[in-house]
Amino acid sequence: QRDAVVGEGGALVLAGAGTGKTRVLVGRLAWLLQNNIAQPRNILAVTFTNKAAREMRQRVEAALNRPAGALLVGTFHAVCHKLLRVHHQDAKLPRDFQILDAQDQLAFVRRILRDLQVPEELFPPAEVRGYINAAKEAGLRAAAVPAEHSRARQMADLYAKYESAAKKEGRVDFAELLLAAAELLRQNQNLREHYAARFRHILVDEFQDTNRLQYDWLKLLDSGDNHFFAVGDDDQSIYGFRGAEPGVMKKFCADFRAQKIVRLERNYRSTANILAAANGLIAQNTARLGKTLQAASADDGPRVMIVRAPRADDEAAAAAEIIRRKRDAGADLNGVAALYRTNAQSRLLERKLTEAGVPYRIYGGLRFFERMEVKNALAYMRLAAGDDDDALLRAVNALPWGIGPRTLDALRAKNYPGLCAAVWDADAPKVAGFAALIRELRDIREKDGLAELARAAVEKSGLLEYLESRPKERERAENLRELAAAAAEFAREHEEGGADAEGALETDAVLSFLANAALEAGDERASGDGSAAAVNLMTAHSAKGLEFDSVFVAGLEEGVFPHARSLESGGAAELEEERRLMYVAMTRARRELFLCFADERQLYGGVSRNPPSRFLEEIPSERLANPEALSSPSASAAWGGVGADGIRHGFEVRRERPKWDAQLAAESGMKKRPASASGGGAGEKDKIGFLRPGRVVMHARYGRGVVTERTGAGAGAEIKVAFKTAGIRA
Repeated sequence: QRDAVVGEGGALVLAGAGTGKTRVLVGRLAWLLQNNIAQPRNILAVTFTNKAAREMRQRVEAALNRPAGALLVGTFHAVCHKLLRVHHQDAKLPRDFQILDAQDQLAFVRRILRDLQVPEELFPPAEVRGYINAAKEAGLRAAAVPAEHSRARQMADLYAKYESAAKKEGRVDFAELLLAAAELLRQNQNLREHYAARFRHILVDEFQDTNRLQYDWLKLLDSGDNHFFAVGDDDQSIYGFRGAEPGVMKKFCADFRAQKIVRLERNYRSTANILAAANGLIAQNTARLGKTLQAASADDGPRVMIVRAPRADDEAAAAAEIIRRKRDAGADLNGVAALYRTNAQSRLLERKLTEAGVPYRIYGGLRFFERMEVKNALAYMRLAAGDDDDALLRAVNALPWGIGPRTLDALRAKNYPGLCAAVWDADAPKVAGFAALIRELRDIREKDGLAELARAAVEKSGLLEYLESRPKERERAENLRELAAAAAEFAREHEEGGADAEGALETDAVLSFLANAALEAGDERASGDGSAAAVNLMTAHSAKGLEFDSVFVAGLEEGVFPHARSLESGGAAELEEERRLMYVAMTRARRELFLCFADERQLYGGVSRNPPSRFLEEIPSERLANPEALSSPSASAAWGGVGADGIRHGFEVRRERPKWDAQLAAESGMKKRPASASGGGAGEKDKIGFLRPGRVVMHARYGRGVVTERTGAGAGAEIKVAFKTAGIRA
């Protein structure tokens, strides 16, 4: 760290995970100021988040014990905004130009399309916005965008109309901040020379995440005499989909005259076993500058645990059970995180954590049934279950049906008992088309049941096709597939729940599923309120920059993580970025790392039996607590807990309980549970031994309940369960 901080020339600092990157940046700034090598106004420090910028300035001032004055620390966008405000006339912008955030920009695009009478179903506003932003981030104005075919020419024309309207109204979007600032410096030599002379020292954080436009903007500030100090980690470059290019770190030394490369390899976060596992994984990548993390602590820590389960719900249940036991043993849930490749994977974890009575919070996102695309599909299912005006309004607004406010007002004016009734009787083509779809969904519900209805609501509505056609919305499309999988799973469990005395299921599966979705979306106890202790659920992308005592990485199968898109592309670059993402996930763990996968998973509309992720095979086996789990499929979760148990009415175990693994017990610090109990017949197994007070159970007749009391053992055991609608039952 000292070698990185001290020295007047330029430098590239390869800062591995947990090696003190922020400390080095703050140290460099303080060293420049304390030694009068530079005045505050001669330094520019660029970060990637406003929070990081504030923290860096505060820490520099604390180190100096005085205000940092004219020191400029901010994100690329914030710095460019200041530049454009000061020189708005040179940039040909009004003094009071307005910045458009993402939602404002989308509304602006929608208004332009409406004014031009361009059908949104042909040119969706989100797609047009994405096209414009991508062109700007590539440094291209509308006139310079390649237009090899008719649609490309039409998109370029819409971009030109957008540019004209934004200029006329004084609107500047986020991508425009960067592009306009780069053009300002490129076209005005005096300004370029002025700022190159002023900012003698330029420091850049997270350099591996810079895109082409940001890189070119930095080069415009270089007169040949500036000192550039870049900190980053090419092994943590995971934003290729945003235009980031990890290769820029290799170009940096030549383009910015870096006099030295400093590798920060001493990790102050993770144990030796975790770091060795991560090093073995990332060493498989060829396009890297190379470094090997070493633990600062002499404690090797527990070896990395493999959690193998027969099905995806067993995998989630296993993770939930391990976490529950940790909590019961005194662990702080705030120090536990479950990571996954895509947001859709959170659903099973949410469900199993709730059943285990473990609170959780979704970091940087919504719970599964709260997500917009999921609620849109549920609206179609609600309409299939019966008239629902709120569901109708959501459904017609979810896609460009052409049923706008005027049409709806006209329908309301017909004096029907409700909006739905007016729609079913309407003869306007667009309204009639929508009504025909709902009638088809109702027929599917009656003939084929819940699973087929969910699939039809996702596919026949056009919701899935709409999202799949937009590259930046593909993860939301996966949420819709997961909804269909959730409905199929719920339908199976509902059917297995049994029949009532009349020989028919007591409740309707569709209504039960819709009620369950609403309850899970509104269960405030399940998600942490931000202050109470709760498990952290998030994607691996969202976890970058965070750290936890215990980390679970879920869904480690080929086609899930690494993602199917990286495998389908056939390109080494995509697969190497997936491996870097796995490396990021693993290095979030301070003490314990659990790598989880299932032999069978509902995926992309069907049951998939994908092999374990190649990333698991790339981890040195001596760093794994149970490497045999990679080659030994089991009828139960390989870690040996009760998470794979399922309950029918009467509380029978659906699948055989897994045997306890003594090695796992030693590694995880958990107490062994007996396979049998005294009080019954000789060798008789205790079938309800896992049903302790506090355990959440499901009963076919009474629904979800909580175990309040357990007495006896073996054949004489009895439990009492509190149900919301039926009270306490024994």
